[in-house]
Amino acid sequence: YKITHVFCPLQLPDVDDHSHTNDLALSEAICDLAFEFSGHLHNPAKAHWEYVKKLLQNLYEAMHVQQLEETLVVSQLESMAAGDVVTYLIHAHNATVVFRRGAGETITESFEVSPTVVAVMGACSKLVCLYPGPVIAIPDVVFDDTVFCLKLAHFLCEMDKDSLDAVPTSCKGGCLMQSEVYTMHLWYITELLTGILQAVGRPAKVQQINKHIGDDVVWRDACLPWHRSLLWLVIRVILQTTLV
Repeated sequence: YKITHVFCPLQLPDVDDHSHTNDLALSEAICDLAFEFSGHLHNPAKAHWEYVKKLLQNLYEAMHVQQLEETLVVSQLESMAAGDVVTYLIHAHNATVVFRRGAGETITESFEVSPTVVAVMGACSKLVCLYPGPVIAIPDVVFDDTVFCLKLAHFLCEMDKDSLDAVPTSCKGGCLMQSEVYTMHLWYITELLTGILQAVGRPAKVQQINKHIGDDVVWRDACLPWHRSLLWLVIRVILQTTLV
């Protein structure tokens, strides 16, 4: 699983192979490599790499459970210090939310994780995607408020398990039916959550990056097609936007 999704060889599976166990193993492997790589660095690079180790460790802890737990999210958000980065993969809405603690305010970013099937299949080569999406800066006096933190954690955990009406539909036999083949809409994260946070914060500008996404959709006599790991994309984007 790790070799297939990291290196994306020519011969790919023709059925969905995602599982919580596989993603946890991938997260653990990346986290272990980050800690091992730290031993080969010297200051000031090593000091900056400590933030990368912490964000990967937090991500690994969040991946331990199949759905986000409020106590864990609250604990990670409340323990953030200047320079820390915390990220959550919101599975049910095909989105990732990133929190970056700064001096006086916390930057909140969100972006789409899995490109649509139509975009992947229609691309002549790799997709060019811009990261992150909407960005909101929240004053620390708001972010540190206990009630705000609890409500934010509750929202993220509920969105992680409940897709609401974000599931795409397809027409079968003249009737509209929910389809698991297509990627979820992410408007509850990039629009609803962004709008809520903007009420207590402000839009912010950050340095964005372009990534050439090497994804594929392979499907043969299976319920769901093969897609490249969402978690692997999240890790690559977070690392690049943190180190840029």
